[in-house]
Amino acid sequence: MAPPDSTPHMLVLESLPGNRWELNPVVFSLDALNRLPKQCYIFLNADHYPTADGWRQKLLAHFNVPKFVANKTCFDVNGYFGSKASFDNQVVPAANHVTSHTTWFRFLLKMVKKVEKDPHDNGEEYVEEHKKKDYRWFEMSFFTRWDYPDSSQVLCVDVPPDLPSELKKLLEARPEPPDFRDPFAMHADLVDQIVVHADVSVWRVRDPVRLLEKTRMRTGAIFGPIHEMSRHAIHASEILEASIDTLKEMQHCRTAIQQRLHPDLGETYREQAKDYAQFQISLVKALKLRSDSNQERLKNEINLAFNSLARQDNSVMKSIALLTMIFLPATFISALFSTTFFNMNDDDGTWQASDKLWVYWVTTVPATIVIVVLWRVWLANSDAITRFMKQQVKSFRAQWKRLTTRRVRSQSAPEKAGQP
Repeated sequence: MAPPDSTPHMLVLESLPGNRWELNPVVFSLDALNRLPKQCYIFLNADHYPTADGWRQKLLAHFNVPKFVANKTCFDVNGYFGSKASFDNQVVPAANHVTSHTTWFRFLLKMVKKVEKDPHDNGEEYVEEHKKKDYRWFEMSFFTRWDYPDSSQVLCVDVPPDLPSELKKLLEARPEPPDFRDPFAMHADLVDQIVVHADVSVWRVRDPVRLLEKTRMRTGAIFGPIHEMSRHAIHASEILEASIDTLKEMQHCRTAIQQRLHPDLGETYREQAKDYAQFQISLVKALKLRSDSNQERLKNEINLAFNSLARQDNSVMKSIALLTMIFLPATFISALFSTTFFNMNDDDGTWQASDKLWVYWVTTVPATIVIVVLWRVWLANSDAITRFMKQQVKSFRAQWKRLTTRRVRSQSAPEKAGQP
């Protein structure tokens, strides 16, 4: 890793004879770029990447990248792929072969903080402890330059901190070194490692979802965490969709450019490179499906939480109804005996009931029956009744408007008749 001082550094992963690779920190400068090895990966921290209004264009010009790519717009989008090739039939006589080839592409990763209990992976924690946010974005940009016959350099900006060392292990585990006569020779292993980190990113979103499913917390407090998890899952699916499109464009470019390469590469090499790139695309598609399933699982948890809360509300309503039923008889009896139909004789302490008590029952019972019937009719025909009432209101407004207009006209007619 780079020294801890404030001087900008870049990590250089250099190809050595015997399929060996060496990773060393180098002071970052434009002059240092001109002294880089012929075959290497260069890793630059986002903090050291020049700003759009700085000398970013000069940096990218070293890789023959168009000026517009240095624009802030290209640095903010979630994915792209572009390429530029040069041809010269003077290098290989009687053939119009590729002499220089440049690509620029972009992948995004969103790493969520690793759960403490039963995480899926034992990898590095990408979210720093002192950060308030529980996630971290890696806005990875890559710029490659290949020159005939075998010079190949790849600039990698804002990659996860363990990607250089993991890529070194991956390269040294190959049975044979990359064929640097191919402009895409250094893309394959780099994409492999990006896919590995994308897999970690998806699982880091899945782990909190799994914990949520296990705990089954069904209170209003669940909606805050679910909202955050849903946001992470949506972002993961979005950037994976963009990554699929980026890899497809890369595959299209690879197929086109390899037809113009030196014939020594052979048909077997071309077909195997194309098939392996298609395999990488299928892997990212599978990760996209897993990320989509995280979203669906979160939707299920939200539905279950709503149903659980509704069930709790139903239990509360049942309790209130039970209490009402308990106190209803006493309330009715006390209300009945407090009417003027009953009176206590102060002289002998006896109760006296009015001979007109039948009036109470004659009025109360029919009124209760009418209310119950109206309630049932409303429940059975609420939609039709609502439409009828709206039509009546609309008709009344139209009639009122006509009457108002007629009144205004009748008042204005005499005024016009009296004018000279």
